[in-house]
Amino acid sequence: MSNKKHEWIDRKKELPIAGRMVWVACPNAYTCTHQTLLWYIDSDDQWRDAGGVAVHRKVSFWQYADVPECNISC
Repeated sequence: MSNKKHEWIDRKKELPIAGRMVWVACPNAYTCTHQTLLWYIDSDDQWRDAGGVAVHRKVSFWQYADVPECNISC
């Protein structure tokens, strides 16, 4: 597995570790570019958004996201 920071990885070659947040690049036919979204993949290889909702858009590339943890008590 590649650990290079900020390197886009082809989804066809490798999937991220389940449950770990990643930036995904999804093609947008209207703008002829890729949209970048923050998602994760679950243990069943289903892409989900940050709220856990299953998404069904095509993912072309991904890279691990540095997401800060918030350890502040309520």
